[in-house]
Amino acid sequence: MRAQQVLGRYRLLDLVAEDSPGVALWHGYDEVLDRPIAIRVVPIDHPRAAAALGAAQAAALVDDRRLLRVLDIIDIPAEDSTPRAHGIVSEWASGRTLEQTLADRNGTPVAAAEALGLVADVARAIAAGSAHHIGHGRLRPSSVFITDAGEVRVRGLAVDAAVFGPTPMSDGRQDADVERVDVDALGCLVYLLATGYWPGSLPVQSSPAPLAGDHVMPPSQVRAAVPSGVDDLVARSVATAAPLRGWDPIRDSTGFAAAAGAALDFVAPVTTSLKAVDVGPITPRRRALRALVRLVAVAVGIGVVVGIFWIGRQLIDSAPTADDSVDPALEEVLTSPAKPVEQFDTEDFPSSFAVAGFRSYDPYGDDDGNDKPDKKKGRENDELAATVNDEDPNTAWLTSEYSTANLDGKGGVGLVVDLGAPQEIQQVSVNLIGRGTGMEVRVSDGIQRDPALWTPLGQAFAPGDSVTVRAPRPVSGQYVLLWFTQLPPVEGSGQYQGGVRSVSVSG
Repeated sequence: MRAQQVLGRYRLLDLVAEDSPGVALWHGYDEVLDRPIAIRVVPIDHPRAAAALGAAQAAALVDDRRLLRVLDIIDIPAEDSTPRAHGIVSEWASGRTLEQTLADRNGTPVAAAEALGLVADVARAIAAGSAHHIGHGRLRPSSVFITDAGEVRVRGLAVDAAVFGPTPMSDGRQDADVERVDVDALGCLVYLLATGYWPGSLPVQSSPAPLAGDHVMPPSQVRAAVPSGVDDLVARSVATAAPLRGWDPIRDSTGFAAAAGAALDFVAPVTTSLKAVDVGPITPRRRALRALVRLVAVAVGIGVVVGIFWIGRQLIDSAPTADDSVDPALEEVLTSPAKPVEQFDTEDFPSSFAVAGFRSYDPYGDDDGNDKPDKKKGRENDELAATVNDEDPNTAWLTSEYSTANLDGKGGVGLVVDLGAPQEIQQVSVNLIGRGTGMEVRVSDGIQRDPALWTPLGQAFAPGDSVTVRAPRPVSGQYVLLWFTQLPPVEGSGQYQGGVRSVSVSG
């Protein structure tokens, strides 16, 4: 194959990478839709060709802005010494991979808030595939793009693992559970961004993470000022990290996104640093200017102190003494009876909205046994929903019991709060059953068939039995969905079950 070769509506522009004989990635152009594309070429006689074709067909079903989607699959005829091949056409990202970006920074880590936010975005992209039972399987720094506009894009969903084989876990084990493999990779990305070191098994441009015995060192022991939330997230996701006592490992990408969001709530926000800013050399002129600015600041500070002292002296000198006569107008004010102060209407500042009702929401369930998801008709323990917010502290809506924290891979289950009319919602507080619930809060004007169609308000991981999710700006809607993606353990049973005692929604 060669540059400028035309394959139907697609033109090859540049060879990006040739990973093995015949397997290559090309930058191309869609001449019909007038846009850049990527073409992964896999020879038809390649031992993984059938798996790559099936993975591409499955990945094409997943539609998420953060994923570089599969757009087309073409047949490339044999030519000269080039055998017949499959061409997997996908979106093209204009930007730099995470690996390239960190190399440009010479391995300098980024702030914890930026690391958590970026990888949480990656986790949500992977979770979009997991909702269709499609994992990535080979997530690494070169899989993640930061576009020129600062967006996070992920390439290679399912296809990379099919072509090159799934990534071994960071401890070298091959795990058949692709969700567990993806969680391990997500944790490795957080570790890399926070420390500049890579704990994963696949070789990358960064140096390997330092070890303490059989485990990688916690990020906070590698780099100063890394908060404990990053340590905890790594401990619950990276296979080579020492496990966090009293906490279950994160089992899927949805749970990882929730845990990263919870950790982010306790980290001060920062502006992005992944785009380098050239401030130029420190010249003598700039050094003198900085000194002048400092001198002016000191002078202003002294002036403020002197001014306050002078005003204080004037007030003391002018204060009335016992011999001073009181102005008649002032005497009237001092001796007149008190008048009530006009009160603000407290209804202008509601503590919470009235709730019209609750119902369960189980779109991935199959209550009628027809081998099809129930969508918005699905219910789980719906008869218990009416007990939420009642006066009995011993009653609650409960999920079913599951054998894993991620609901046996089901994707989630929820409780819908009906406010009776659209409201401007900004905060949701929930009293939960158990400790260790991963939850998303979403809003809509109607009960949607798929949780992804609801507007996100926020997400959180609750280490205790209560949690508050607050959005930076209100979201309008009548219905609030509490979408549970990770359930707490039921003590002594080996099962997992969540639930809700009460909910407060405010705006």
